[in-house]
Amino acid sequence: MIAGKFLGGFVPAVAYHFGVLEVLEERGFRLRRGFRAPGEPRATGPPGFDHLVGSSAGAFFVAAAAAGARREDLVGATAEGAAFAPFQSELLGAGPGLSLRMARWIAGGPRASWASRKGWKSWAAENTLNLLFPLWRLDPLQAYLRDEVLGGRDWEDLRTECSILAVDVNHPATLILGERESPVLALLRREPVSPEAVHLVLGSEGRKIVDAFVRAGVDPDHPALGRYVERPDVRSTAVYLRGVPIDCAAAGSMAAWPIYAPVDLATRGGEPIRIGHYPLQVVDGEDRNPFTTDVAEETGADLIVISSITAPYKFLHGIGSLVGRGYTAMHEQKTAQSRDAKQEDVIRSHDEQRRLYHAARTVLLDHGCSRESLERLEEEFHRISWIRNTRIRIFPDPDIGGENHVLRTLDPLEFTPRAIGRASDLGRRVAERVLKRYRFEFLK
Repeated sequence: MIAGKFLGGFVPAVAYHFGVLEVLEERGFRLRRGFRAPGEPRATGPPGFDHLVGSSAGAFFVAAAAAGARREDLVGATAEGAAFAPFQSELLGAGPGLSLRMARWIAGGPRASWASRKGWKSWAAENTLNLLFPLWRLDPLQAYLRDEVLGGRDWEDLRTECSILAVDVNHPATLILGERESPVLALLRREPVSPEAVHLVLGSEGRKIVDAFVRAGVDPDHPALGRYVERPDVRSTAVYLRGVPIDCAAAGSMAAWPIYAPVDLATRGGEPIRIGHYPLQVVDGEDRNPFTTDVAEETGADLIVISSITAPYKFLHGIGSLVGRGYTAMHEQKTAQSRDAKQEDVIRSHDEQRRLYHAARTVLLDHGCSRESLERLEEEFHRISWIRNTRIRIFPDPDIGGENHVLRTLDPLEFTPRAIGRASDLGRRVAERVLKRYRFEFLK
């Protein structure tokens, strides 16, 4: 099985991913685009992608590319040649104007009571900020995906299975939105567990989750609790959730704070989606670790291709200071540094786990251990580390002058043919450089 993970990076990331995908398809990989007929089974196996995972801007890419969009459909397309209406920069959202927001505030009164604030100064300061800096909303973009790109269709209609990551505002957990659902959520709805069980499932250790269900009379050997029994000290930081339309999931994954307001997850009919009594509100799918590949691994992928435009910005000698370039450059650098640190942590962790496994195997071989013991060691390694696959990470190298120069000149919110061309060309350049190191026998 082949899976693709596509990360964020504002507008340029979408074009970058299209460039990467073009090179992958030229090498022989294939994305099964478009929609399947009712009752038509999904095709699986190489050279096609079996699962696409998106977060932040990568969520938009996954939804659009899986539905059949290509780079030229989004920018610079003509009415005769486009598969759907071209993307417009206005769809990136806008907040209500100050006069409109002031009128609503006067009509509805303050959001919080005086008693819930430390004093009148903090109350006044907070409401002044709410008035002067209204958050943008992604409703126009969600409607564009729903009506123009997807045509009202959803996850099950796509020829390729997709998942989108979004971070729950109220819990330290990532929601994996798509066609699958964690069995523990069905158990949570069915069993009369205490309200705090919701908080335990979304962000606590396996032992505490099992204890909450056992106190409600659930058998600890229930299959839905198996993963928590097996890993009692591991926190539950991700949960699969179905029922969220793909357009709503993509908008939620792109709600990057403090630019965009959190998105309320709702059904196609507009009903709020809840876990327990909590209505789910989500923000950027990369607020937690964006470089994890758990979703792709759990689907059984043997090869995972990770596409990311993010790299820590390094200015070449003589170019100038980030501070001198202003707020936007500093914000981008902060984001890039954070993502770079997360990526390094993931790569380092995987490398250390592999080294430990090979060291243990060498010790057992030196002491004449049986073949059965070596096989048992390998099984335990795969079970604990979840490393059964090959990962290919396609991201720019800031030490390469050409790639670094393009990174420095991309505008996060510019959606013009020229900007899209530069970002997609960067994706092609990076993908060609990275894929030169690999030979894919199955593509023959």
